Amino acid sequence: MIVLKAKNYYLSPIYPVLFAAGAVAIEEWLAHCAPGVRKAWPRAAVLSYAAVAGLAMVPAVMPILPPGNLVGYQRALGLAPPKTEVDHSGPLPQFLGDQFGWPELVAEVSRIYHALPPDERARTAIFANNYGEAGAINLLGPAHGLPAAISAHQTHYFWGPGDTEADTFIVLQDEREDLEEVFESVEEAGRHFHPWGMAEENRPIHLCRGLRMPLREMWPRLKHWN
Repeated sequence: MIVLKAKNYYLSPIYPVLFAAGAVAIEEWLAHCAPGVRKAWPRAAVLSYAAVAGLAMVPAVMPILPPGNLVGYQRALGLAPPKTEVDHSGPLPQFLGDQFGWPELVAEVSRIYHALPPDERARTAIFANNYGEAGAINLLGPAHGLPAAISAHQTHYFWGPGDTEADTFIVLQDEREDLEEVFESVEEAGRHFHPWGMAEENRPIHLCRGLRMPLREMWPRLKHWN
């Protein structure tokens, strides 16, 4: 869904319906409230206004400008990307920001994964706390020789943890303090950052060893829907 915030208003797919309703209201006004007014010029004025306003919004809601130019254009129009999700933050609207950073993220995870000794690598899984990161690993990871990501975020939870017996995990988007409660060893092995991506994904990537409890036993309490 394309959604942009302008002050307290949103430009969303419902607006064609509102335009249609407004057109009906204007036509009824011309027919009943101003029967003596020539109808051609009011119609032309309304149509011109809608066309100019629509054309002005096209660069703000369609991916036709480079990111830097888009941000500047939005500011010039008084627009700002809304928080379309609980944790959404970043310079671009989510539907655009979510398209940046995937190759870089997967490359960094691949670097960490393949730097492990072969015997430990065989016992290592990738845990993503966000569906976007899980999708990046699952889509681009095979070309890097990465295993599929495990995730308990939203509907990924229903796929379960699989039959993994890993005791080492590369964990994306989590707090070190929380990880230290469930792993014996936690270290920052890398960091992901993309200036146009989702800001909440610009985080450390942790390498965690020594899971204190089997993942399948922990699974029910890992589910989250933010």
